[in-house]
Amino acid sequence: MGYIYLTAALLAGVAKGFCGKTVSRDMETFRECIFINLMRMLFCALIGLLLAMPKAGLAGFSVSGDALGICLLASLSMSTFCVSWMYAYRNEAYMFLSIFTMLGTVVTCLLDYAVYKAPISAGEWIGIGVLFGAVLIMSKYNKGICGRLTLRGLAILIAGSVGSALADFSQKMYVREIGQSAEIFNFYMYAFGFLLLLFVYPFTAGRHASVKTAPKLHDRRHMGLYFAMAFCLYLNSVTKTMAAAFLSAAQIYPALQGANLILSALMAHTLFKEKMNAKGVAGVLTAFAGLMIMHIA
Repeated sequence: MGYIYLTAALLAGVAKGFCGKTVSRDMETFRECIFINLMRMLFCALIGLLLAMPKAGLAGFSVSGDALGICLLASLSMSTFCVSWMYAYRNEAYMFLSIFTMLGTVVTCLLDYAVYKAPISAGEWIGIGVLFGAVLIMSKYNKGICGRLTLRGLAILIAGSVGSALADFSQKMYVREIGQSAEIFNFYMYAFGFLLLLFVYPFTAGRHASVKTAPKLHDRRHMGLYFAMAFCLYLNSVTKTMAAAFLSAAQIYPALQGANLILSALMAHTLFKEKMNAKGVAGVLTAFAGLMIMHIA
């Protein structure tokens, strides 16, 4: 059953990436990045509310302080990941981002080991080392397509990867320590994420308080894309939360990232016209090898 949930998470994640890359082409400023993710969080929260209400009823939304704390951690982490990755889509190659995200998998597994004593074998440590090698190779590929990675760009990628890792780990925490409905967890995560970005948004204009988002970002087409991103993001996170009840972090995330790597490479080549040169192929194969080592170790 866990792998059925993982399949749903995989397909939703790939679709989310496609929508995010598409929207990022029309985004110019950080303020617009916050606005896009504000809309995404709002739609995610509404979807979560509609799906959770029939199953849990009003009483199901009453959760403990510990549960709310985990949801707050998840919302902060997910918001950081979404904003960072949306902004990075503008400046970096899609495949480079796909492989850089895998470093978040390493952080998730290490947290699972540190907090819940989930074992990490020698083979898994080797796989982690191979993943770092893949990121270094793909940085050369990214340089050839998008230019040298700046310190600011690197900081954004690190923030996004850590955010992704903490969001994934918070799902594991919720399942193990709270055990309530995954739909309730995801509703609170996105509702808190919306409130967080709503608080941040007014400050993103800087000295120019009159700065507004481009009118095109408010049209029907973009609102449809925001809803599609939200639906895919919600489906991706809720199915991963469900999978966490059946599988360990070392089982979930390497398998998910490996399959995502293959589909993302195909999408980047066919839809985003990223030419896969020798460095790109070497980076993808190295990353895939690292994930397989972690999975079978």
